[in-house]
Amino acid sequence: MGIRLAAAIAIFAVAGCSNTAGANTHRSPSPSGFATQSPAETPSESPSAASPSPSPPPSVSLTVVPPWAALHASCSGGPAAQEALITLPGSSHPVLADVTDPVHPKTICTISGGSWTPQLVTQGMISWFATQGSPGSPGLSVIATLDMFSGTSGLAASWTGGGFLDGLLGWSPDQSTLVYITSDGTAVNVHLTTGAGDRVLATYAAVPARGVNPNEDDAFIGFSPDGAYFAFSQTFTGGDHLTVWSRSGIVFTQANATMASWGSTGSKLYFRQPNASVIYVWDSAGASGNRSQAFGQQFGWIRPRADAGDDYLAFTVRDSSGIPHVWLYGHGGRAGGQLPNERSTPSFLNSATVFLVEEGPCGSSCGIGPSTQPDGKTFTYSIATQTEAASTITSVLGAWPRAGQS
Repeated sequence: MGIRLAAAIAIFAVAGCSNTAGANTHRSPSPSGFATQSPAETPSESPSAASPSPSPPPSVSLTVVPPWAALHASCSGGPAAQEALITLPGSSHPVLADVTDPVHPKTICTISGGSWTPQLVTQGMISWFATQGSPGSPGLSVIATLDMFSGTSGLAASWTGGGFLDGLLGWSPDQSTLVYITSDGTAVNVHLTTGAGDRVLATYAAVPARGVNPNEDDAFIGFSPDGAYFAFSQTFTGGDHLTVWSRSGIVFTQANATMASWGSTGSKLYFRQPNASVIYVWDSAGASGNRSQAFGQQFGWIRPRADAGDDYLAFTVRDSSGIPHVWLYGHGGRAGGQLPNERSTPSFLNSATVFLVEEGPCGSSCGIGPSTQPDGKTFTYSIATQTEAASTITSVLGAWPRAGQS
């Protein structure tokens, strides 16, 4: 499962990205399971690859994570069968919660430290990006990990960065492989790390200074649920590139793409083109370079999410008035539909429950964003009973199991 830019990016104006950062620092390149190729502007004719053989896990250094980059966890219980990394009212620090009963989440671990945003990699491990750099002022960037129950932390990667898109990352379902982005004033690089080492798979132009359209701009990186492929999609470096890699190299490229997501199982990648409403799917089981229309109905979907354990996609669609609505698309269109009320930003807490954010008119305070903004109220939606319940959760950063895990 992948990680995409937080919703806060929607009101961020990309500025000062023409910095002259020094050379990125990373572990010396060495052979890995993925071949190095430059992304093409049109779909690749490379043959689809079968599921890869297991790779040794990335070498996570057990050296001390720099104090400025460190996160810590205090746990009052053990792992749960269904977990989510969430934030609660009155606190900016996330907690690991048991969401077996998603209406009444139970805190297992409280995370403290810097203001970094962790993702839930396994039942007990989180990973996050931290940097001392910024656009126009390069500094040390790191990707760190923490076993919340043992307290063991380490570094998975470090380099000089701080540019826009820097530190976007994704772990394979079996944790054998880490993919991440480094960014400075000269280039955006796609890195892959396994036990065999760290190498650059692709290089894009640096991110230019410009504004952001929250309904069209997006960046996504993540592995397919079967771990055989990973994709990187972004709209910031020119060309709105989408590239899919297998262990053999690039298997698909799309010159104009945004709002990508893997499905719940296997290796089907869904996406659309900017300023368009046709959802496409790339399927590893199809012909090389294949792309087909995924849904009969057209949606200008925004930041889709896939569940783990069932077969649903959840996404936001804004109507002609800019009002957000959440849709569910399940089981090849045989289930789902538009959910009631003004909701956005869906996330799966577990395979049967979707977390929703209520939005309301924002008037003169809208800024460059849409005509509605979150009003502080959140809900959970039960797919089984098709009912909503008020939620005490303010945001969802991730859930376990992830797609491809059990």
